[in-house]
Amino acid sequence: MEAPQNELEVFSAILIQEYIRLMTVADCIKHEGESKGAKFAIDDEIYKKMAAEPLQTALLGLELNYADGVLSVIPSQDLMKQYENKIMKEMALMYWDNYKNRYAKYITIIEENN
Repeated sequence: MEAPQNELEVFSAILIQEYIRLMTVADCIKHEGESKGAKFAIDDEIYKKMAAEPLQTALLGLELNYADGVLSVIPSQDLMKQYENKIMKEMALMYWDNYKNRYAKYITIIEENN
């Protein structure tokens, strides 16, 4: 997985959903199970566009709660089990490193010290 050189210029609901999924998983991995989920700063209009996307596959196994520009996401235990093996865990952490700022024009993870 190569690191992208620039921010994403064209909005893609599916890519934003995948970002939410993998950044949530990576955040939980980084906090070694102490994290209950992740929070993202996302504009109301962008959230509505993403939520209107008919394909919601990337959001399976995630509980989403949106209020006042903050999207709180809690992964299910079943989803986290998929990332228990070394390869999946490393892939999620590599995604964190390479894509953390890729979608900053649309959404950013709110890093909290747990």
